Amino acid sequence: MTRIEASLALIEREGRWFLQRREPSAKVLPGRWEFPGGKSEPGETALQTLLRELQEEVNWQPDQVVKLASLFKLEDGVERVFHLFRCQGPTRLGTHLAWGWFTSVEISVLPIPPLNVVVLPFLGKGEAVGQPASMEQKNLFWEFP
Repeated sequence: MTRIEASLALIEREGRWFLQRREPSAKVLPGRWEFPGGKSEPGETALQTLLRELQEEVNWQPDQVVKLASLFKLEDGVERVFHLFRCQGPTRLGTHLAWGWFTSVEISVLPIPPLNVVVLPFLGKGEAVGQPASMEQKNLFWEFP
């Protein structure tokens, strides 16, 4: 079985969430709005992946990171794992892609990747729930469609 892991950043500012839009010419999910993040490289932890992807994609380093959950999907011999992190920090992010700050209601009507739909219930969580990501903690597991 193949396992693909990815870390996603739920970056919040004043009740709004940062999303960037894939290039309309992208081969995968063209023009879709998504949370920053990406696939793990061999030997990386979920947190290391998150921090690397944030640096690569939006030239940004968070001040606070809380791990919210790990979501699993098994399909056609491929196990996909999304590690969700709630992030806060400086509001200056740098990307060449279209981007914006959206409420959860606004996000729900944007064209987002199908697997990102399962992230929506986690928006707003993390202020009183979870541990700083630098601490080892037991993962929370959910299956997603």
